[in-house]
Amino acid sequence: MYFYLRFSPSEEIKVVISVSKKVSKKAVVRNTVKRRVRAIMRGLVKNLKPGIYMIVAKAGAEQIKGKELEAQIRGIMS
Repeated sequence: MYFYLRFSPSEEIKVVISVSKKVSKKAVVRNTVKRRVRAIMRGLVKNLKPGIYMIVAKAGAEQIKGKELEAQIRGIMS
């Protein structure tokens, strides 16, 4: 698992994506991971209850994409 979720109750839905320098020293790679996660979250945000969802990427997250990435994001959201 390359991601984990932190949830805080709130009155509105907010999604925060955090990718640290432990994942990659290069900003281009970190931003690519954020873009991929953001694209998947667009489809899931309608079904979420109000709160702040902080998705934190772990080292190795830059290596996965597509269906595998979507499966991991759906897994932490359930």
